[in-house]
Amino acid sequence: MIHVVSQGETLYSISQMYGVSVEKIRYDNQLFSQVGLAVGQSLLILRPKTVHIVKPGESLGDIAGAYGITVRRLLRNNPWLLQQPYPYAGEEVAVTYENDLGGQRFAGLRVEGYAYPFISRDILQESLLYIDELLVFSYGFTTSGQLLPPDGEEYLLNEARAFGVPAVLVLTPFGETGTFNNQLVKLVSENMYVQEQLIANLHSALQQKQYAGVDVDFEYILPEDRELYAAFVRNMRERLAPMGYTVSVALAPKTSADQPGLLYEGMDYHLLGEYADTVLLMTYEWGYT
Repeated sequence: MIHVVSQGETLYSISQMYGVSVEKIRYDNQLFSQVGLAVGQSLLILRPKTVHIVKPGESLGDIAGAYGITVRRLLRNNPWLLQQPYPYAGEEVAVTYENDLGGQRFAGLRVEGYAYPFISRDILQESLLYIDELLVFSYGFTTSGQLLPPDGEEYLLNEARAFGVPAVLVLTPFGETGTFNNQLVKLVSENMYVQEQLIANLHSALQQKQYAGVDVDFEYILPEDRELYAAFVRNMRERLAPMGYTVSVALAPKTSADQPGLLYEGMDYHLLGEYADTVLLMTYEWGYT
């Protein structure tokens, strides 16, 4: 529901009116930097259906277990708890909310998110409450097929594990300069020795660091490498799938098969759709102009 602030009202008085904690109202309305409320201001009020009063010594795991839900679900309903070392005795924790469909509203929807290792911890943790996979951006590689992992990778992997979210290794044709290099795409597509070395090194990284799969984000593929690039994806999937790893491909969002441009001409949608487990359309490419 929406509450319109009247003269003299405070977050505390509104929280008492609806039986919603001040923290919940503040969080849902992003009022972290606002000192006071303005008359006429609209506030989103989500009313809890089941509230738990924290007992001394109780952990989030204890509370979640008592109601048969996961800690992750409990944190979704009380995300400000991410910023606390533990729940405080006497604190009100929302277990369910009115009109809560228990996730059924988004049944079948799969949500993934790319993250650089320099992402802030607050944003990362909050995102991990909702996403199904964390795509770690990104691994480059050398002309000999050796991988170039991103600095700070372990930070992302540790946070993903703590939230029970699978991590996916994003492979980009980044050389040692850290920029897209379509000559690396050409090399790995045409040179089977380098290709085999790269796939073998990917398998080792997936195994050692407990990744769930690989997302291939190759851009600026030369038109003459169109079919060879697709064959590289097929080879990678044939090698990794038997060991339980997935292979996805990021595609530039073209609107026709013969669309001109370096982002589009090297991507065969039909072949890549056939060879990969899943694809994602990088529609943010349209926003760059």
